[in-house]
Amino acid sequence: MSLATLFCLTVSLSFAEAQEVALVNILQALKIEVSFRSVLLLQNQTDNCLTTGDLDIGIPILNFDANQTFNIKLRFNKNLLALACLDSEGAAGTMHALYANLEEFRETPTLLMVTQATNLSELFAECRLYGMLNVLALRGADRELIYSFRAFPQVQVLRRRLGDIRRYFEPQVRDLAGYQIGILPYTVLPRSLIYRDASGERQMTGYLMQFFRNFAKSLNTTVLYLWHLVPPNETPQQDNIVLTVNESHLDFPLALSNLDPEPFLGSSVLEVSNWFLILPVEPNVPPSSLYLNLKGWPYFLTLMLLLALLLGNAHRLDSGMSFVLSFGHIFGDHVLRAILSQSFVWPRRLTSSRTLLYILLMVAGIIISTFYSANLSTLLVDPPAAYRIRSYEDLRINRLKILLAEQETGQMNVANNKFHENMDIFEIIPSTVEFMAKRSALNRSYAYPVTSTLWPFLQIKQSHLRRPIFRRSQEMLFLEFMPLTIPMHKNSVYRQVFNQYVANTHASGLYDLWFRQSFSELVRMGKLNYSEESDHETYHDLIWEDYIYIWFVYIGGTLSSLLLFVLELIVAQRNS
Repeated sequence: MSLATLFCLTVSLSFAEAQEVALVNILQALKIEVSFRSVLLLQNQTDNCLTTGDLDIGIPILNFDANQTFNIKLRFNKNLLALACLDSEGAAGTMHALYANLEEFRETPTLLMVTQATNLSELFAECRLYGMLNVLALRGADRELIYSFRAFPQVQVLRRRLGDIRRYFEPQVRDLAGYQIGILPYTVLPRSLIYRDASGERQMTGYLMQFFRNFAKSLNTTVLYLWHLVPPNETPQQDNIVLTVNESHLDFPLALSNLDPEPFLGSSVLEVSNWFLILPVEPNVPPSSLYLNLKGWPYFLTLMLLLALLLGNAHRLDSGMSFVLSFGHIFGDHVLRAILSQSFVWPRRLTSSRTLLYILLMVAGIIISTFYSANLSTLLVDPPAAYRIRSYEDLRINRLKILLAEQETGQMNVANNKFHENMDIFEIIPSTVEFMAKRSALNRSYAYPVTSTLWPFLQIKQSHLRRPIFRRSQEMLFLEFMPLTIPMHKNSVYRQVFNQYVANTHASGLYDLWFRQSFSELVRMGKLNYSEESDHETYHDLIWEDYIYIWFVYIGGTLSSLLLFVLELIVAQRNS
């Protein structure tokens, strides 16, 4: 072997050793930065870009063929590093296998080993399209340079020397540099509302819209309204939301959904709500019937009768005579006046026992009169309901139906196990807009299912009324615990920053502030008005119809007295 050949072999071996050490150093540096606990390795059987020594970093390696896909997130810790070998022939298949294996956690740090002929601009553009932003690339046998990309506002390939790198994976979503966030507008009061300004252009308001505007501002961008995807009635349809979110036509819809991992992933919980029924307030007992609703009269009447009997027989008992039951004693002038707390002539020469009985009779009369006066005054000011609706049977008896949008029948069927049994109670209409309009107007012809998010607004809407016209049912509850989230694509690049933003807005109180301010904003725009007293039954002073039963008693008693007086005159004339 010649000296020149020996020298070339020595240089080649040294260069290869340098390559191996450099790759191990890169992996060690990545391990320190992102703290991965395993490596997902994807390569074809013909690929030879890596050797066993390249991955000698003391952690488990999941070695997959480029044709294999596996639901890693359910079986392994997601804190891993993805490493893929892309040759010129099977690169596309390997990348699709990588996307499939990293489903729902494509924020995973990824290192791609590509050939010199690979178009990095196209490769990184595809990575961004599939939601993979934490991607590095090593080109061929070169270990001096490492490639990455800036995703926003457009894909820009970055080339850095390994010796100059302080951080491999730079935050991509912290600054979108004006790249707009796609929002699908909906009208769901009070969260969001589509309206037209003075120039006829469509605009958005509502506390959820304020939430997203501030989110976009925190990322140095604005929101983009996707008006071409808005349905004609401007209200969300669950199927359309699923379709547009899954096809990545938008970033966020202006709608909340139940916490459900399928068919999309939700964000952190924005609201915890419940779903219940609101009912028209039942009519009051007519004032004329309040006199018959006074409580406690049997006990007081029994006491009065007992005292009257004792008083009527006190003289006989003092004289040693037997006790006699005489209604003349009970309904005598003195006894009736004492019962009604009226004045009467005090008899002379009363014994101590009879004096005590008269005192007890008068005190009892004062107590009873005061009790009934106070009780009656309370009932006249705040009369009780004539009846209460507490069940579906009560709704059926009072011929009151629950208005329901056809879109909500599926959720109602899941939440209410008695839905099919009581279908006759529900009136289902196909138009969600009509349903929301009647509910917002507090149309008293129906009862409505509402969430605890909307109910405070409807309560404030009734605040100018002397008496609310709708009340919350405590007995008819459809969903007691309903966490609501923003639906987003399974592989959305905004998930981590958005969830952090949700936590920050709740911790700072901003979310509650926007919620409270949204009512004033809707009132100012004329979209949610206060209910007026003239539209409903108002308070009035007592009129003669309110004394109808008292008039009956008075007129009946007067006629009876006149009739008895005439009869007494006739009997007296015959006897004479």
